[in-house]
Amino acid sequence: MKNLDLKEAAFTMQDNDRFYAIISSSPIKYEQEPDAETILTFFVVRRASGLIDFYNVMKTFKGANCISRNVQSKLNIPEAKIATEMEAIKTQFTKGIQAATNFTIDWNHLDLSGIEDRDEQVRRIQQWNRLNVYKFPDFSLN
Repeated sequence: MKNLDLKEAAFTMQDNDRFYAIISSSPIKYEQEPDAETILTFFVVRRASGLIDFYNVMKTFKGANCISRNVQSKLNIPEAKIATEMEAIKTQFTKGIQAATNFTIDWNHLDLSGIEDRDEQVRRIQQWNRLNVYKFPDFSLN
């Protein structure tokens, strides 16, 4: 696992890459620090090659400030294994967090697998309203 600077991109996408799905956790609260919370977001990216990359961006907030961000990735997964991989991620993280904190995660899933148009994907992500998404001439996820 690599600890990234908060301004460094978690991942990049080429022109023909598209999101396959985005999975985001409910805020994970901490009994010992009630004003802190962590949010797990998994970006599932279908590369132009046809393979899928997973990026887990875990951000911890204290109040309105992001105090840490960690990024992990799992790369080059065949599309036939995606449903199993997404379910395994939710199951494993739910069990791990529940065992450590007794907190149950609720997951939000945005399925973009059938959307090929980049602008339509951006529109749906913005409508989903679970991420800070901005569209300038370029598109970035913060």
